[in-house]
Amino acid sequence: MKSFFLTVSFVLSVLYAFASDTEHTCSGHHAFGMSNVPTHVRDSALLEYDVHFYGIDLEVNDTSTYIQGSTQILISVIEEMDEVVFELSISMAVDSIFINGEEVPAWSHGNDLVRITPEVPLEAGKQCSTRIFYHGTGGQHGFFSGITNRFDSFWGKHVTYTLSEPFHALDWFPCKQVLTDKADSADVYLTVADYLKAGSNGLLAGIDSLPGNRTRYRWETRYPIAFYLLSLSVSEYDDYSYYLHPGETPDSFLFQNYIYDTPSYLSANKEDIDATGDMISSFSWMFGRYPFWKEKYGHCVAPMGGGMEHQTMTTLLDFEFSLVAHELAHQWFGDNVTCASWQDIWINEGFASYAEYLALEQLVSKQEADYWMERAHDRVYTEPEGSVYIPEEDATDEFRIFSYALSYQKGAALLHMIRYELNDDAVFFETLANFQKQYADSVATGDDFLRVLNETSGKRFDWFFDQWYYGQGYPAFDFTWWQTTDSLFIVAEQQGSSPATPFFRTTLDFGLILEEGQQSIIKIDYDSPAKKIELPMKQRVLDVIPDPANWIVGISQVVHRLVTNAYFSVNPNPFDDQLKVFFNTGAAEREILLFDINGRVVEMVNSNSMSVSIPTHNLASGIYLLKVVAGNDNYSARVVRQ
Repeated sequence: MKSFFLTVSFVLSVLYAFASDTEHTCSGHHAFGMSNVPTHVRDSALLEYDVHFYGIDLEVNDTSTYIQGSTQILISVIEEMDEVVFELSISMAVDSIFINGEEVPAWSHGNDLVRITPEVPLEAGKQCSTRIFYHGTGGQHGFFSGITNRFDSFWGKHVTYTLSEPFHALDWFPCKQVLTDKADSADVYLTVADYLKAGSNGLLAGIDSLPGNRTRYRWETRYPIAFYLLSLSVSEYDDYSYYLHPGETPDSFLFQNYIYDTPSYLSANKEDIDATGDMISSFSWMFGRYPFWKEKYGHCVAPMGGGMEHQTMTTLLDFEFSLVAHELAHQWFGDNVTCASWQDIWINEGFASYAEYLALEQLVSKQEADYWMERAHDRVYTEPEGSVYIPEEDATDEFRIFSYALSYQKGAALLHMIRYELNDDAVFFETLANFQKQYADSVATGDDFLRVLNETSGKRFDWFFDQWYYGQGYPAFDFTWWQTTDSLFIVAEQQGSSPATPFFRTTLDFGLILEEGQQSIIKIDYDSPAKKIELPMKQRVLDVIPDPANWIVGISQVVHRLVTNAYFSVNPNPFDDQLKVFFNTGAAEREILLFDINGRVVEMVNSNSMSVSIPTHNLASGIYLLKVVAGNDNYSARVVRQ
């Protein structure tokens, strides 16, 4: 698969002046390999240029999604263009358009696309600055709305905020919604009433007092950023900020939180907000240094359903531990390294979900982390069909992209199983860090991560991705075990929940509970649908537990054959409507007799099979004698009808 890398040469000394006619310029150029056409492109003309910069300058309020202002877009022309196309919702009215400072008379706006016809075709290799002035009420798409206004009834605050993922940045600014084309930098200037605050990406370059009791917040980021990670959030906020020194590094960076200005809000949430610092330290140790340390990390509070990982400033509902961990982890997986297409959303959501487990494991307790994984597996089991990888036909279905069972929980479980297969945490976390280094400020696919995993570990995980990433469903195991005087036998059988992936190869642990109170773990390579394991074992085994640490996604049914002698075993005992007899030697002619307590034969079967089922639904509860006659030998055991 083709990898996408980004090379950026941004001239920081060139400033974008929103209040003047000066246009932002940039000498940077992408090397994303745009010939690899992304899954979802609204119009092929969007692939004819490369975005360098977004300059968003809007007036916003906290009681509606009405906005007005302009957006400047600096591009490099890849192919000669006689038309420039940007995405912008038809709910926005375009007022005027300028290219390189000159007003353009010829343009159209329809089907959520702005088509601009410059007076002279734009030459390949040249840069072009377009500024679009517009106004309107955005959003109105239900859950997936680029811009939303809500009232937080608990805290009594109105909030206007954005959530552009996956296809709704166009609800509030003209843009190019193609994942493989990150902008080199962006400015988000927000003018609001002077009793409000407006949060966004990057650093707050300044706060300007304007006529009419208005204030302009000037946010600027100089890190590459995907279109859907640009944001705004407006409300009656307080700024709770301080500097963090994560881990043992000399770095310090701003930790900035826009929280409701109700006095009790900080006291109610301070402890949870402050816990973010420990998470950053922990994730920095596991994934590499916080990627946006030259700017900040922070939060804007909004009455939304969960959170959204806007680069350097997450928007979220509250500071619940797992939510904060999930959105913070996105700064590495999703923001610094972004999925190259929505088909590979696992790069974002699977990794961030597993970070919830890791945060619990590192900062709370292993018990809490294991409980999280238990619930994750339970959610996976609700989807017996479907892959973590998004099929092309579903790549524009927002509910499929953000399937909680597949993209989030199964995606997290997939990483947990990779960690198990590696059996070396140092290599596992080195893999995550190498992935961050190789694809920093860029995009990546699942195959890109596979390549890094193979290179770092020195092993091949192609088979693993075939079944767990591209394959569908999960395995269902049936285990039967019994013990003779000197051996333990385990028979394992497996069937996939989906016919698309009938077998899952895996390493598998068995926990053995011994009579003396000891416990031990044996590890096997489960490399065929049916497998018989024989282990020397003279100590009495009380129980066999497959996958005792819950590493593997898979439903298990365990049957214990109660051994009555060295020749046969029965299961279950006590039995109910059926008595099953299993023989420990090969096929032979046998007579199987069942006697009641008075010595009368109540059932008799002749068989040469390795196992026999005797119907017993007509028998009364009580004790019976089972006798097997094989040639000149006979064997017996006491059994109980429950």
